[in-house]
Amino acid sequence: MKNPAITSDLNQLSLCFFIKLVQDQGKHIVVSYAREHSNDMIVEIFPTRTQFTVGNKLFGFTSTNLYDDTWQHLCLTWENTQGVTKLYKDGQFTEQVTNHASKNYALKAGGFLVLGQEQDSIGGRFDREQTLHGRLASVNMWDKVLSESDIAAQYTNCSVPYGSVINWTVFKNLTRGNVAVEEP
Repeated sequence: MKNPAITSDLNQLSLCFFIKLVQDQGKHIVVSYAREHSNDMIVEIFPTRTQFTVGNKLFGFTSTNLYDDTWQHLCLTWENTQGVTKLYKDGQFTEQVTNHASKNYALKAGGFLVLGQEQDSIGGRFDREQTLHGRLASVNMWDKVLSESDIAAQYTNCSVPYGSVINWTVFKNLTRGNVAVEEP
């Protein structure tokens, strides 16, 4: 958990990470951010879809299957000019979803960001059923929409540059609960 996680309001973002789901537990929570609502931003992975919520506006993607016990790279981008979110899997564009209700929305600074757990209240009320059963690596977030070539390079090079908003190295020292940090 990191608080405050975001230092300035965001009109656009890119969130990238490597993930390995080791159990089909139904819903997996990758990232949750809460400031004004319990789900100002959340990434949820289900067996047949991935959901990305920004400002309680849902973006649903159906073209991803991540339940194969291998490491995969995901990137989600969002911008508030048109309310467009894109999903990239293993460096390749997979799907775009538009939710006009997110136009002109700004993700407000100052909230709690939690990896692997949904917040049912800001910074708390965690439910065992709303968690991640797997592994995460290189979770980074930027205050811009990354280009397709930048996203492809992250996967190809198997490395993610440090995010301008969220930096993976910060989370190694902020663990709570049943979390193990492994170094290569």
